[in-house]
Amino acid sequence: MASVNAGPTEAQAEAGAMAALGRNWWLLLFFGVISIIVGIFCVMQPVEAIETLAWLFAVWLIVTGIFEVIRSFSSGLGGGMRALLIITGALSLILGFVALRSFWDDDVVLAGWILAIFIGISFLFRGFSVLFMGIEGKGQPGRGWNIFAGIVIIIGGMIILTAPASIIALAWVVGIWLIVMGIFEIISSFMVRKAVSA
Repeated sequence: MASVNAGPTEAQAEAGAMAALGRNWWLLLFFGVISIIVGIFCVMQPVEAIETLAWLFAVWLIVTGIFEVIRSFSSGLGGGMRALLIITGALSLILGFVALRSFWDDDVVLAGWILAIFIGISFLFRGFSVLFMGIEGKGQPGRGWNIFAGIVIIIGGMIILTAPASIIALAWVVGIWLIVMGIFEIISSFMVRKAVSA
């Protein structure tokens, strides 16, 4: 009798998770497009981009932090995934608000190094969040992409934190990783939409 009752409960949880993903697929697409636009700007105009990037990145941290916290209340998530989304969302919000204050200084070099630390840490948290979401999301659409994207983002965060770089090189690294992240988010959004509408 217990095994008979377990089936519908798991099916309901999976249906709830799919419904939550289906409602939010356009947010993944939106953040993917924004990430690609900012990434291309960093690669094409690295010198001019560094100060603008500082502000855009702070805003990006705040917006994605809010998005992560909202996603943590979606139905069908496990306790560990819910806690991870709340933690990463709260940390992104804190880092975003601190970044807005830190980059008020006119010292571009100092701002660049602070930006590198914030970006590296943020990429690590974001990468682990995406990776664990992929590992935990058995049977969910885009699971493999999430695992791969999480690993790529973690590697990018480690490179930014450990490899000394000039301001221009920093803008290039950040731009490339934002483009990669954006591509994965856009692919995931369409995979989620297709799976839900099927």
